[in-house]
Amino acid sequence: MRGFVAVELSPELRRPLVGLLRKLPRTREVRWCTDNQLHVTLKFLGEVSTAQIPRVCAAMQATAAEVSPFPIQLGGLGCFPSARSPRVLWCGITDAQGGCARWVAAADPLLAELGFAPEQRAFTPHITLGRSKSRAGGEVMQEVLEDAGPLPSVEMQVDKVVLFESRLLPGGAQYTPVATAQLGVGA
Repeated sequence: MRGFVAVELSPELRRPLVGLLRKLPRTREVRWCTDNQLHVTLKFLGEVSTAQIPRVCAAMQATAAEVSPFPIQLGGLGCFPSARSPRVLWCGITDAQGGCARWVAAADPLLAELGFAPEQRAFTPHITLGRSKSRAGGEVMQEVLEDAGPLPSVEMQVDKVVLFESRLLPGGAQYTPVATAQLGVGA
């Protein structure tokens, strides 16, 4: 399976993002996320064999036990790689206690032992809202950045992480929860 570990969003945090997504211009040049695709990716794994799933879950559990629950809240909008050349439109996450980064730092060595390479880029917690397919899509994203007002400062308590299976379908990715690990259990 193709998998990743993420923070599943609460309905309160998801609601303003869904409202924003419904207002965005419809174009073939951008694939906007659907409400059930919104999450904060902590670790993209890629292909995970059936034999690896229990070991990935064990690493996820061990890491989660070391990290106490923490609050996150919606931040502002941004783009990767830059606002001048956007390919991905995202909503930033304010993580004042650094819980997401702590989970990633603790999980990377355990997952590396299982063959999942550590991320080489700096970790930036965010929620992907859309992906550009072309230069014209990038221009649409630039307009969204210019026109979108601030999002409400909604907060949620992160108390678990989820291993998701990602299936790439013609209509977009479909994410299915595979396992959950409660934060702070044993901390």
